[in-house]
Amino acid sequence: MFMPITETTVPLPSRGAAEIDLELFTFVERYAINNLRWDLILMFGDQPDSELTSQEIAAKLRRTVFATTKELDDLTYLRLLVRRYTPERTTYRLTKRANLRRSAVRLANFERPPAAPQPA
Repeated sequence: MFMPITETTVPLPSRGAAEIDLELFTFVERYAINNLRWDLILMFGDQPDSELTSQEIAAKLRRTVFATTKELDDLTYLRLLVRRYTPERTTYRLTKRANLRRSAVRLANFERPPAAPQPA
């Protein structure tokens, strides 16, 4: 049995909608699916022009070479990274595609601590 509502409700004050950066959200959802990929994206976002081997990257992130290489290859397959093979060494770098590059750099900027204000 339903009871009629006799009291009128007072609308609660809105708190304001939080803005979601849809491009960045989609980027994270697609590419940063685990902690190692997150770290790789942040590293390349901090140094977008660097070209490193999987051994150098693994040492920098303090991860195993095997796991790092697997994730680097997956990100290469997804075209976020570009692999350059030479007989001497294989290197990885961030893609030159503007939208992916911009998203990786923006994500890395979110992770940086805010700069301390300069005394006047």
